[in-house]
Amino acid sequence: MNLLVLTYHYFHDERPLGIKAEDHAFSMNHDRFENHLRQLNSSDLEIIDPTKAENGQWPPSDAHRQVMITIDDGHQSFGDLAVDKMIQHKIPAVLPVIAGQVGQTDYLDWSALRYLATVGFSVQSHSMTHVNLARLTEDQCRDELRRSKETIEDQIGVPVTMLAAPMGRINRTVSECAAQIGYSLIMTSYTGINTEPDDLKLLKRFQVKSHMDKLPLDDYYKPLSSLRLIGSTKNMVKRLRNGWR
Repeated sequence: MNLLVLTYHYFHDERPLGIKAEDHAFSMNHDRFENHLRQLNSSDLEIIDPTKAENGQWPPSDAHRQVMITIDDGHQSFGDLAVDKMIQHKIPAVLPVIAGQVGQTDYLDWSALRYLATVGFSVQSHSMTHVNLARLTEDQCRDELRRSKETIEDQIGVPVTMLAAPMGRINRTVSECAAQIGYSLIMTSYTGINTEPDDLKLLKRFQVKSHMDKLPLDDYYKPLSSLRLIGSTKNMVKRLRNGWR
């Protein structure tokens, strides 16, 4: 395994809409996003089909480098501006959705998510209410994760085994609660390349920011690149912030 996971959130045409001003850095111009898809298709990376991992078993591969895309939140802009491009380029994604916000203003509804599940996207959990899980009691955490998992499974009809921790906030308690509920893979905000099977328990991801005309694929994989070194420092800070012990 030599897995790079790229994370997107929102998409826009001329300017970001339907999101807070502080989230504009996470909104990707749809034409720029399509350039990223072309870049991935022309690279030597194996693009992972996320539906293969819904049963908790990661697909085996002899590929030198692999990549998977995740698109957090289930925002309507994804359906409006990015879905057709991903289908056209035959690149699927994991869609961690906030179960309690599905169908609300600016968010995809269950009908749209059911359709996406039929065309290769994996609808998974981003919690029930997008709360900071690391600040909850064990009982509250289990309830938040259980309700999200059960709601999505009831609505979509696929196993929900992946959790994207809201805001990347995760500690040992959250990890243990998620495992008890039946999540076998947790997506974090820690950055880096996933190389071992145990990495799937706390999957490292790179956030793609709005200014990125081109994906720095070689730098993602290069251990001593400035991008990786800065990321390692930020990982340590996040572990301290989240109270990981």
